[in-house]
Amino acid sequence: MFFIPGGLPGPQIPGPGDEDEDGRAAPSPQVDTCRFYDLLGVGKDATPSEIKKAYHKKAMRLHPDKGGDPDDFKELQRAFEVLSDEEKRKRYDHTGEEGLDSDANDQDLLSHIFGKGRNKPGRPKTKDVVRPIWVTLEELYTGVNRRLPITRKVLDPSGESCKCDACDGKGVAIQVLRMGPMVRQVQQTCEKCSGKGSCHKMQNVREVLEVFVEKGSPNGHKITIHGKADEADGCEAGDVVVVVREQDHPKFMRKEADLYYSVELSLSEALTGFRLVVQHLDDRKLLVRSKPGEVLRPRRSGLVLKAVKGAGMPIHQDPFNFGNLFLVVTLRFPEVMSEATGTALKSMLGIKEAAGESQEDLEEVFCEDIDPLSSAKSSKKVTTQAYDEDDEEHHHGIECKHQ
Repeated sequence: MFFIPGGLPGPQIPGPGDEDEDGRAAPSPQVDTCRFYDLLGVGKDATPSEIKKAYHKKAMRLHPDKGGDPDDFKELQRAFEVLSDEEKRKRYDHTGEEGLDSDANDQDLLSHIFGKGRNKPGRPKTKDVVRPIWVTLEELYTGVNRRLPITRKVLDPSGESCKCDACDGKGVAIQVLRMGPMVRQVQQTCEKCSGKGSCHKMQNVREVLEVFVEKGSPNGHKITIHGKADEADGCEAGDVVVVVREQDHPKFMRKEADLYYSVELSLSEALTGFRLVVQHLDDRKLLVRSKPGEVLRPRRSGLVLKAVKGAGMPIHQDPFNFGNLFLVVTLRFPEVMSEATGTALKSMLGIKEAAGESQEDLEEVFCEDIDPLSSAKSSKKVTTQAYDEDDEEHHHGIECKHQ
């Protein structure tokens, strides 16, 4: 056992012959580093995207809302938490679960003593690369695994160095700064070679990244693939940030987790009820119908808005819950109607003729379609012509008077 200054005992380091409190021998160096992989059903060489895909597949089956055991689901979450984190995964592969627990205890002890952990400043990272990926609404509904080809620069495996072309091997670069009429030269350490004057040889490699787009991912959602940007001497490779871009759909419009579907219904369907078939994004066919006796009433916009609860998009990171499907209904009125049909419709709807006025005192007129904009322009033109005629008569009268 070693001691931290101040007399506080530090973590015990097991050695040959060490025994626990019960006098038993210390655990064997052989530790289990496969259990978390077995829980997810992946191999130890699985990629981060394969781990995430396997987790989502098992989570849907083991989730308590689907009848799964809560303890099994917690174990699955714990396995995914460790294997999806690069540092935790390396530690687990080396020391197993005991190493994860002891490291957490060490961090807690040092945080308690010094007020901070033992986090070391990492190496500088190269610039992240942002790449868009276009997906359809159907793919966002079901989730999809896409392949994204990239070309990046990596260090040459030979390890050979060459003169830095950015500073010509001097290790410093001259930057010219212009401030109005003044010009100033500033000497700075070369960013490419970090002042060494030489750098490793680079080569371009082409890779294909596996990108898993989760169910219900919103437009603009970012998926980070660590360490797949360009490499550089003395730097950690940056990340590839994949931005999800949603393609327009010919039938559905999406807003958050809700879907909007436009449909046209006849006046008779609005009054007596409707039923229609909607083919959903996962190829299911929904038979949507109105409630018995319900009459569709347009809003001020002239549209009717009805909803099917739970028939929208899956909610991102909560794929067992869904938004709603809204039907945007436009009513289709008949172009003409015979007098006999109109009389029968009035009788069915209980419409009576207006009373109280003598027919002899009424002037009967008929409605027609007139464009308001054209009507305003034509009336303005007539008014202008009338004023012009009045001006001509006035001037003509003045001229006669002078004669």
